[in-house]
Amino acid sequence: MTRDEKEKRILDAALKLFARYGYKKTTLEDVAAAADMTKSNIYFYVKDKRDLYEKTVGNALSQWRDIVSDAVNAESDVVNKFRVMATGSFEYLIRHSDLRAILVNDPGIFSLTPGEDRFYEINRGAVRIIFDILKTGVSRKVFYPVDIHHMSEFLFSVYIMFLIRTYVKSEGRSAAKMYEEGLNLAIRGLCSRDYNRRPDDGHPK
Repeated sequence: MTRDEKEKRILDAALKLFARYGYKKTTLEDVAAAADMTKSNIYFYVKDKRDLYEKTVGNALSQWRDIVSDAVNAESDVVNKFRVMATGSFEYLIRHSDLRAILVNDPGIFSLTPGEDRFYEINRGAVRIIFDILKTGVSRKVFYPVDIHHMSEFLFSVYIMFLIRTYVKSEGRSAAKMYEEGLNLAIRGLCSRDYNRRPDDGHPK
């Protein structure tokens, strides 16, 4: 087993334990046992439990971002890219209960203040996905010429707000429906007049 494979086994085991028992009740001995390793093995990859927790969450967030990025890259139409990005990002937690449980117990994982963001680089990657879609849409004249930087930050902030309302505050279907309606409105607002006049079923694709 390679070093990367061992690290993945540790982080996968830690994710399940932190989700089930929380940070305080999970021990390095628990993680080592779940990963079929010794505690000393764990110290080759992390300094202590806090370091393990942060790396576990960071790894899970990176996987979330990368899966969404792959889905976006599979689309050619820029409006489809935007919709896939927005819906895929939002619905990801429905299928990943371990990460969802951790977010409920640690809502501080998401912060809109750069100085307080423990996962700043990972979240910058998520903002970059939005930025690239907007840039492509504007360059193709599908989107109106917006301030791409500020619009990316705005859309990411709205997205985080709805993640918190839906999954952390447990507003569930109500917040999800509001997000869906807001997404449709955002697409109509971004798309140029010519795009919105296309002879289709009345909704941007």
